[in-house]
Amino acid sequence: MNNDVTNATQGVSVQADGSNDSAPPPPGWLRRAAERVRTALVDTRGLVLMLVADLVTVLGAGAVWLALGGDPAVVGVAAGALLAFGAAMLPLIGRRNADGEPPLWPPFVLVVIPLAVLAVGLPAWGTWAFLESRHVDVTHRVEFALDPPLVDGETAVASVHTDDPRPRLSITFALVQHDPAAPMCAPGSELTVTLKSSAGKNQARTGAAGTEFAFALGPGATDIELSVRLHAEQGCELDLSVASAQLDD
Repeated sequence: MNNDVTNATQGVSVQADGSNDSAPPPPGWLRRAAERVRTALVDTRGLVLMLVADLVTVLGAGAVWLALGGDPAVVGVAAGALLAFGAAMLPLIGRRNADGEPPLWPPFVLVVIPLAVLAVGLPAWGTWAFLESRHVDVTHRVEFALDPPLVDGETAVASVHTDDPRPRLSITFALVQHDPAAPMCAPGSELTVTLKSSAGKNQARTGAAGTEFAFALGPGATDIELSVRLHAEQGCELDLSVASAQLDD
């Protein structure tokens, strides 16, 4: 009789404590981490610092995303959703459970938000920075407006269009004899290459074929136009081509 009463009492106690709940407990390391966060945020100053960190991380990531060309509407919605989610945790943080302790998971979420933003944002930013730092080869995109061959004093116009602008152009031209049977005159020839600027500040460079001509384009230049003037011996006929051309920083 005593054993039956004791077992019944223990069963009621187990059900009251909720220890017989079928839901599996969270992993030990995760619960310990959440408890440390909760302990740190018991002080009001800790909670304020965490909210400020959330605010700076979310808004800072949104500003960078917008500066890199992100859609303002998407950036605003994403940042607003994260901030609203963090704000929704505030009423829960102020509550107390049956033991008089603050809840465990709402403060932990305040840490998860900035960590999630950084975990996604930093690799994405690193990938973008790496891709932006590489040069863009436009050798085969250069188009000429000329009727070959070129003779002394004639000018050819070279144009390039790119959807991936860079602030600097490096280009090298090649000259070959139009008539291989004619006397060799290409080695002593020179080119004057001028970058045409809409601001009226043209940049001119002079050098032999094979010289790398470098020009500062400024930010966002998608259409580039160069004039190439030939200086050669009288009667020398040459064909002009692009050996290499690249855009970089």
